[in-house]
Amino acid sequence: MSAWGNKDDIASPGTVTVTGGTAVAGSSTFFANNFTVGQMVSVTDSGSSVIVAIASETAMTVSPAITDVAGKAYSVSEKPVSLVSGDTTTDVAKVYGVSVAEQGVPTANTNHAGWVQIGDRYTDSNGNIRQKTEVLVAMSTISGDADDDDLLPDS
Repeated sequence: MSAWGNKDDIASPGTVTVTGGTAVAGSSTFFANNFTVGQMVSVTDSGSSVIVAIASETAMTVSPAITDVAGKAYSVSEKPVSLVSGDTTTDVAKVYGVSVAEQGVPTANTNHAGWVQIGDRYTDSNGNIRQKTEVLVAMSTISGDADDDDLLPDS
């Protein structure tokens, strides 16, 4: 995988159970067929981590450790590994793959397609509502629409 992939969401069927923080067991999953080492996995109520090994269609290992959970939905994307391991200034939970269809939506103040970190909304000293965004990598080839339409609806 290149430093920055172009998949905001890769088909992630089934559910997963995380044990010991790094062992991910799947039910009705296709890990070996759908994913590669280095991609990012986000598990509901658990966190985000990097896939470091894939043993089969139903077993993989992640690092760093995430919270143990059972029977949860998950998603996989090509967010860069460096966002999880080693980067202390970027909150991986606030980085989104913004497609051309999602750029320019007023709910997130995104004016560019690509990998974008979207900050919190705040009110400035003049009473204006603002939201900070930072384009980490501008690219118009982001594909796969992650479950983020509440923040980034398609225009």
